[in-house]
Amino acid sequence: MDSLREAKTKLAAVNKDTIAFISSFTDDKSFVETDAFVGSETDTASALGEGVVSGFATVDGRGVCVFALNSAVMKGSIGALGAKKIVRTVNNAVRMNKPLIAVWDTSGARFAEGIECLEGYGDILRAFTIAYGDIPVISVIKGKNYGLSAYAAGISDIVIAFKDSVSATASPLVLAAKSGADKTGTAEELFARGTVTNLIKKEELKKTICNVLDAFGAGKPSGDDVNRTCKGLKPGVSVDTVIKEVFDKNSFLPIRGGFAPCAVTGFATLADVPVGVVATDATKDGGRLTADGCVKISEFLNACDNANCPVVFLTDCVGTEQGADDARLIRDMSDLIYRVNMLSVNTFSVVYGKAIGGAYTATVAPCSYKIAWDSAEIAAVDSENAARLLYADEIKTAKNKDKAAQKLAESYAAENCSALKLAREGYFDNVIEPNLTRVYLIAALLAHVEQ
Repeated sequence: MDSLREAKTKLAAVNKDTIAFISSFTDDKSFVETDAFVGSETDTASALGEGVVSGFATVDGRGVCVFALNSAVMKGSIGALGAKKIVRTVNNAVRMNKPLIAVWDTSGARFAEGIECLEGYGDILRAFTIAYGDIPVISVIKGKNYGLSAYAAGISDIVIAFKDSVSATASPLVLAAKSGADKTGTAEELFARGTVTNLIKKEELKKTICNVLDAFGAGKPSGDDVNRTCKGLKPGVSVDTVIKEVFDKNSFLPIRGGFAPCAVTGFATLADVPVGVVATDATKDGGRLTADGCVKISEFLNACDNANCPVVFLTDCVGTEQGADDARLIRDMSDLIYRVNMLSVNTFSVVYGKAIGGAYTATVAPCSYKIAWDSAEIAAVDSENAARLLYADEIKTAKNKDKAAQKLAESYAAENCSALKLAREGYFDNVIEPNLTRVYLIAALLAHVEQ
């Protein structure tokens, strides 16, 4: 039997790199290890610390619970005792009401342990399921993340991956052989599919985690002027410009930026209050909301609800996609409508372009505070399509059919779709000049949230 000093020396040597990695995103000397001496031995190998380093720490002064898989110990494979360490860390986070940070670098299950190993995975998945929605759950894909742990990482509010990392339900070689794809499980592929929320370089990890914790916490002073008016906002401006001008300077953190470009999601602050941002981009996918866009928004709204974070919707969208898989669109759009209407947080809507059909129903109608730019167009169907349906005979007999259709569409929009007309009918709280968007939102936000 080793002495305490010998045991500590061995553990320090095998966990050196993993503890150094944890220290790279936690505050200096704040990490306190738990279950340090838990370990097992087989006929062929010794699993010091079970290949899991777990404990408490602070990140930018905020308490967190953290565990990290150590790939130097039996390739980071997860056995029954390692699963118990992970579960205890997750349960501690829930009990202490602290964010959980999980660092994945594992070859998968320790199959030699048989059913005990699978029971351990079941316990991990159960613990993550209970934690999700109760505390912020952040997963970091550091290296390899093979097997059932890929599902555990998926039960997270935020999934951060290094660009050279891999996450897959089996060996990527096996999956690639079955699918014929050569990028199965790569971080880039998972980012493009929305499984990874943030694809980063290694040196960006601490900043990214701090930004996420800001969104799930009280936020930090931005130094931006709450009375600042926006500059350069006008009809047709890009969604990036709207976000940049409306929210506190340099506060926007995109989430799932590589997936479903018709929808933009992310966290920001407004008068130093953390908010979720959901915007539609009229320049992508024909200005229509796709099934993937619905999924992206729905997943993000879950995170906002978990973070108790108010949501600001910025809408410029002519409706939902057409001619694609309608059955899937029905399912995903229905799920989005359900999630928007079931949100427990305050919701605010700005129509900065068009809000047509389902776009209005899903992202504007359910909100507790609604404003629109004076140039906004809101209707059941796009004005041009409405004109072609209502004035088909006039257009048919016109010398220049397209010009006639455009003129009639403009006339129809002015009479039926203007934001001012709809505000007079009680559908909007206010109609504003674009450059006043920030000050109106701040006033409404501060009136709704507890200070």
